[in-house]
Order: sequence, then structure tokens, then C-alpha cells
Amino acid sequence: MDILCVPVGPLQANCYLVSDDAGTACAVDPGGEPERLARLVEEKGLRLEAILVTHGHFDHVEGVSGLAEATGATIYCSAQVQPVLSGSQGCSATGYPVPASGTAAIQVVEDGSTVTVGSLTAKVIATPGHTPGDITFDVGGALFCGDLLFRRSVGRTDFPGGNFPQLLGSVTRLIKTYPAQTAVYPGHMESTTLGDELAHNPFLASLKVHG
Repeated sequence: MDILCVPVGPLQANCYLVSDDAGTACAVDPGGEPERLARLVEEKGLRLEAILVTHGHFDHVEGVSGLAEATGATIYCSAQVQPVLSGSQGCSATGYPVPASGTAAIQVVEDGSTVTVGSLTAKVIATPGHTPGDITFDVGGALFCGDLLFRRSVGRTDFPGGNFPQLLGSVTRLIKTYPAQTAVYPGHMESTTLGDELAHNPFLASLKVHG
């Protein structure tokens, strides 16, 4: 499995291109610059089959429609995010709409479901807190968590629908489910591991996950 991090958009949110050995790929959170991402997919010789969306904030979804149109990839998101991507509801962080995707291109996924991308399997984990419809995708044992958890920080919960205790519960679920060395690929900043964040992230100091 190959993972390429491409910061995009005005907030430089992390979009990840994740591919198997044969070049079949998914994009996680294309938050802008869809033309650039489509060119990169072509330059790398990848076949983009899926776009995985962790949540519906504009800096993670602005490029979804354009990238899906350019590549024919299917979009996967939670039920709460589908109205944002289809254009029937604005982004909860700003109230403004994002470029709309056709409903036929959007597949709603639930906690525990899976998405197959070539030889890769993306498992869907509901991790609300930053927004009610947050999803973490487990792709090959690596966690793509959007704005749930960052290196030494966590996602904001002051936007509509944010809930800090719920966010901590989602992080706790991941820590109890996965080994400490599990890689975490967040929506901003550099990658980390669950164990490193449990040991050093000040926002997780109250978590009781041992014993």
C-alpha cells in the first residue's frame, strides 16, 4: 500500500491518495484543487475508483465533485454528509454550499461497512465529535480520521454539532480497538500514532483506557 499526502486548498488540508500495488487508488478528503489532484492521479498512473469523505466541512470536500467528475470515482460518505455533497445542505462550519455532486455518484456508508478498492479494504468507523457525521476509514490498518485527532491536538468542537465528550469517546474507541503503533493520518499536520497521542497529547490526558 502506498500513501501520498497532498495538502490542498486555502487551509492546506491533507488529501491522501492511497493505492495498492496495481495502482488502484482511493482519495481521502479531496478538499480542493480537483484539477491538480486529477493530474497527479494521471501522472502517477493510478486508477482512482473511490473518494472517501471523513466529514462535510468545506476544507475537506471542496474538491470532491470535481475529482469525481474527472475520474469517475464513486464517493463514499456518512448519511449526515450526503446532503452537503449533493448540494441540498450547506457546510455546517460556514453555512455555504460546496460544489455539488450527482446523487448517483454518492454512496452512503455506515459504521462497520466496508469499501473495496482494488486489493485494499476500507473499513468504516463512526467517530462523531468534531461533527455528528464523522467517519474514520481503516485502510490496510492505517487510520484516516479527518479532523478527529491530530498530532498533539484534536478537532474543534465549537462548530454546530460539535461535542467534545463525544469526540473523546470516539478517540477512546480507536485506542481500545487498535494497537498503540497504529498509524494515524489526520486532516491537517503530520501523521502520528495512537500510542504517541495517548502518551503526549494534552487533550487526551483524561482518557481512562488502561486496565
